[in-house]
Amino acid sequence: RLEQPDANDEFTKVLIDSSSTRDESDAPGRASPVESARQWQLEAEDNVVRRLENAGLLAPKGKLDAILETVVTNLEVTNNLELDPPVRCRVLLTTPLESFTVGRTIVLSRGLIDVLPDEASLAMIVAHEVGHVLSGHELDTRYAFTDRVLIGDREAVRQFQFNRTPEEEAEADAKAVDLLRNSPYKDKLSGAGLFLAELRAEAPALRSLISPHFGNSQLFRMTAIVDAAPKLDRASVKQIAALPLGGRVRVDPWTARAELMPGSHVSLVSAREKMPFQVTPLMPYLSRLGSKPEPTPMAASEPPRAGGVEGTGGSR
Repeated sequence: RLEQPDANDEFTKVLIDSSSTRDESDAPGRASPVESARQWQLEAEDNVVRRLENAGLLAPKGKLDAILETVVTNLEVTNNLELDPPVRCRVLLTTPLESFTVGRTIVLSRGLIDVLPDEASLAMIVAHEVGHVLSGHELDTRYAFTDRVLIGDREAVRQFQFNRTPEEEAEADAKAVDLLRNSPYKDKLSGAGLFLAELRAEAPALRSLISPHFGNSQLFRMTAIVDAAPKLDRASVKQIAALPLGGRVRVDPWTARAELMPGSHVSLVSAREKMPFQVTPLMPYLSRLGSKPEPTPMAASEPPRAGGVEGTGGSR
C-alpha cells in the first residue's frame, strides 16, 4: 500500500533530488545583478520614450538621430569608453532650447539644434548629457511598470520632468569638459563658448525660448568653455555665435520626421544679418500641381494633365 503524505506537512517539506541538482549561474540567459538592473532601467527608458513619441513630442527615429549618435561615438572612441547599453539620441519637436537624458537616451530639442553654430557646439551639448550618464544620474524606475505611462498627453508633459539638481549639473559639466579635452573637438570649442556667451547676453529678451518643458536651462552650463572662448564681438561678421531659428532642421508635417536641411553658405554683408535666435520671415514656394520637366520624345504624345497650384515651404 502506498503511503499518503500527511496533509499538515505537504507544503512544508522541501525535498531535493541531489542527482539532478547543478549550479546554472553561468548558464546562458542568466543575468548578473548589474545586468538585471540595467535591463530594468532600459525598460523604464523605453516606456517613457515610447510615450513621448506617441504624444507627438519626439520625432520618429531617423537620420538626424544617427548624426547625433555619431557625435556620441566620437566622444566614446577618443575617451576609451564602452557604454552598454549604448547611448541613444532622439529629437524633441519643440522650439525652446533644451537637452536632457531619459536614462541613456539623450534628447535635444529641434530649436536647440537649429541655433547651434557648428558641430563642436553640438558636441558640447551632447558631452554634457553623456556626463549625466557617466555620473549615474538615472531615470526613476517606477516607469518600468507599464501602468505608470498610461496617462494622457497633458499629464505626460506635466509628469515627465527630467531636470537635475545644481550639484548633478556641475558633476555633468566636469565630466563633459574632460570628454571634450580628449575629443576631436578640443581645438574647435571657441564657437561653443561664444554660443553660451551669446545665449546669456540675449537671455532677458528670450524668456520663452530659454524656458524648457522637460529639462534644465542651458544658461549656466559649461563655465570653463565660456571662460576659454574669445570675447564676444557682435559687430563682427566673422564671428557667428548663434544661428536663427529654422535654419537647420526640417520637420515633415505629415510624418513628423525631422531631418537636416541642405546647407548653403551665404556670405554676410553686415552684422545685422547674423540674427542670432531670431525668427525669419516665411517665404512660401509655389509650384503648379502635376508640373514636371519637359517630356522626352517617347512621352510627347501623352495627354496633358489638369493643373492646379500646390504650395510647399519650410516653417521658420
